[in-house]
Amino acid sequence: MNVKRQAGFTLLEVLLVALLMGLTAAAVTMTTSTAGPEQALTKTARKFIATTELVIEETILSGQFLGIVVEEDEYQFVYYKEGQWEPLTGDRQLAPQQMEQDVSMSLLLDGLPLVQDDEEDESWFDEPLIDESKEDKKKNPEPQILLFPSGEMSTFELSFLTDDENGKEVEVLVVGDAMGRLAIGSFDEDQ
Repeated sequence: MNVKRQAGFTLLEVLLVALLMGLTAAAVTMTTSTAGPEQALTKTARKFIATTELVIEETILSGQFLGIVVEEDEYQFVYYKEGQWEPLTGDRQLAPQQMEQDVSMSLLLDGLPLVQDDEEDESWFDEPLIDESKEDKKKNPEPQILLFPSGEMSTFELSFLTDDENGKEVEVLVVGDAMGRLAIGSFDEDQ
């Protein structure tokens, strides 16, 4: 009696090899994904840049003034409607972005700190200032960074800050120029 054996692998052998490859890939991923604080800040900065570029495109397409409100621990996008600033809603990506617990932000506009000691409380728009409560300011925040329908924006430097495991401050800088360009660090002189 001549019995021919088929060449190939059984389903059990294929599944065993797939399981071993999956376990190996998971082990490699776990050992190499221990990102330091600078890499985490860079990821946060890249997300800010990508979202801001999307919003700049929206300003160009819609012809509407938009802005960015920067607090120490969050940022949000707002639009100008009927004499006041309204937060953008309806999209998770454009919703207020809360920083991680140990991450803070620092904003410089045109090379000046956001709040100056001798600064008067002025609005960038013609409406008279109303003594608003904190709740009203939270509901209708005035942006520090303006995004114009021409694709231009306020010049700024936004620092994302945290401390590493040794207590040393780690900073990732995002710069924006008047032409609407954004970069991590600084712009090359050739651009």
